[in-house]
Amino acid sequence: MMLRRPTLSLAGTAVLLAAVTLAGCSEEETPAVCSSVNSLKTSVTDLQDVKIDRNALTTLQDSFTKIQSDLRKLKSDAEDEYATEVDAIDQAASSVSSSLEAAAAAPTAATVTAVGVAIESLGTSLRALEDAVRSTC
Repeated sequence: MMLRRPTLSLAGTAVLLAAVTLAGCSEEETPAVCSSVNSLKTSVTDLQDVKIDRNALTTLQDSFTKIQSDLRKLKSDAEDEYATEVDAIDQAASSVSSSLEAAAAAPTAATVTAVGVAIESLGTSLRALEDAVRSTC
């Protein structure tokens, strides 16, 4: 008596290959804008967490450099879909930059307070973008 080894039929093999292929397609990649928003959010949080002390302006300026880099990446990834929100962030970032320059030139209570206000505005603009991309991410 000959024992038959189990084999897959041609039809069974085709079904198995189709299932594996479809499983691979069902995994969607996260859009680049999502990681760009997350990177910018981390950088803004780092900026907001800077402790005000003797070296605060230097630390703020260093942290802001990272924000500028993240913002360039975000502009590239967001395209036209989130242009309004990205423009608001860009304007808020410009305000942070101007206030940092003013505080570095004349570190008074007023100029340092202006930095804080500008940073808060940047955070508000970022939250608006996060709300806008929520359905995408």
